[in-house]
Amino acid sequence: MKDTHHRGPATAITELQGTAEQGRLVLAEVLDRIEAAFPAAARRHRLGPGAWLVPLGVGGDGSMLIAMAPAGRPRDRGSAQLVLSATLLDRAEIGEADAAKALGCLEGVPFTEFETDAFAEQLPLLAGLLERVTDKPLGGCGVVLVGHLLSDLVVQAQTLIALGARPEAMTVLKKEYPHKLRSRVEAHLAALGIAVLPVSDAETALRLHAARVCEPSVVIDDGGHVLPTVTRLAPELLPSFQGLVEQSPAGIEELGDAVPVPVFSVAQSAVKRGIEARWIAESVVRSIRELVPEKNFDGGQALVIGYGVVGEQVAAVLRGQRMRVAVYDTEWRRLVAAHEAGYLTAPDLSALLDGHRPTLIVCSTGQAGQAGQAGAAVQAGEDGQAGQAGLGGEDLDFLPGDCFVASVSGRASEIDLPGLIERAERVEEVPRVGVRYVMPNGPVTVLADGLRVSGPRGDRVPARQSDLTMAALVWGACTLARPGNGFAAGHDVARTDASIAESGLVERYYQLYGPDR
Repeated sequence: MKDTHHRGPATAITELQGTAEQGRLVLAEVLDRIEAAFPAAARRHRLGPGAWLVPLGVGGDGSMLIAMAPAGRPRDRGSAQLVLSATLLDRAEIGEADAAKALGCLEGVPFTEFETDAFAEQLPLLAGLLERVTDKPLGGCGVVLVGHLLSDLVVQAQTLIALGARPEAMTVLKKEYPHKLRSRVEAHLAALGIAVLPVSDAETALRLHAARVCEPSVVIDDGGHVLPTVTRLAPELLPSFQGLVEQSPAGIEELGDAVPVPVFSVAQSAVKRGIEARWIAESVVRSIRELVPEKNFDGGQALVIGYGVVGEQVAAVLRGQRMRVAVYDTEWRRLVAAHEAGYLTAPDLSALLDGHRPTLIVCSTGQAGQAGQAGAAVQAGEDGQAGQAGLGGEDLDFLPGDCFVASVSGRASEIDLPGLIERAERVEEVPRVGVRYVMPNGPVTVLADGLRVSGPRGDRVPARQSDLTMAALVWGACTLARPGNGFAAGHDVARTDASIAESGLVERYYQLYGPDR
């Protein structure tokens, strides 16, 4: 007897942009993909322009209606918003696994040329490197790229290829964040011929890369995932890597001092410390206000935990918006710097929580908060601070009621969520906001479920400051790929800054976004 209770969805929809011809090409690829998964699909029937009836099983056990159609009137010269849709017919005849597999064929659709051109237009500094770098320096090496599955990663990968990188010699280590377009980004990279593997199993991915690519590789890392993995777990692979470009202060901390390859440290560059740090802080505060628009933080108390490069800017932005800001840091020199800048400080976090009673708490250490302060594991921070713990442990007992907690870290939650659950009288989901923990002292709302509050939502194209950083990363990869680049093993921030200055990226940034723009 067949199960007639179908719990899974019966439809799938993918929205894309492109010309009618580009839509037909995408539809043909999807039909081929379904046929590879379901041999019976070879007996598909064309119902009309852009519409097919596709059988899924032998003997008529279920079928699927697939169509590609414009969503509305073309905006210009035949380019339009296209809708690729699939509907399962005879749903009761199809098992849950087969239904998910069939509908899943629509999720991983590569981007059209129209879409990738639009992505590149939003990243003029990154895409513009093709005019500045004419020698295709990446042609003689492999490339390992760590990143989020966002549209900007597509532009970054295509720029690397245009600068000489061979897709078959490239590996992308994907960060497993639930971005809306992650399936399409991964499918597009795979269609380019690039291996895409999870960063959570970096050792396996790097061993596969080294076995596949004969030439030494340049690494573009974000968080110290590649070289520390090699040195700890696969030191015999070190000759396979000729240089590292790192964009995260956390990654620099992970590396330590004894680094066996040259490091192009965008993370420590003037570009990262200056322009991007301020932008990150502004985007964090803006995202907090967007998540709780009904909450008026003006004139209220705020607490910034972690006074590193980004934390300092977060505190300044909050003070600029008329909040009374306190700062906590476990590192004495940072605590002194915050005091000298005029912020309320204390060497005891619980004292600040109990005395200042902040309405808004922003954690910017990049650390895991599960251990609290006492006995916290020493990890590398998003803000470049070693040894700084996040919000957790006994400090949670001093949280004031009716407060909001946000994390700046893009690496992991630095808020002790298990500790909050243990102490909470009840836990409530707040749709599109986060989670509310009803504590003895009152409700504590953790924004964005404890993840990075300014993380991309809806796969928005990065802001111009991010464009500058990404362009600097690719410039660094080109620099390290050239023989006689002047970089020796280890950190060389001064040479990194000199190279970025030579690139003309900052000047171009000013021309694009400076006064009167």
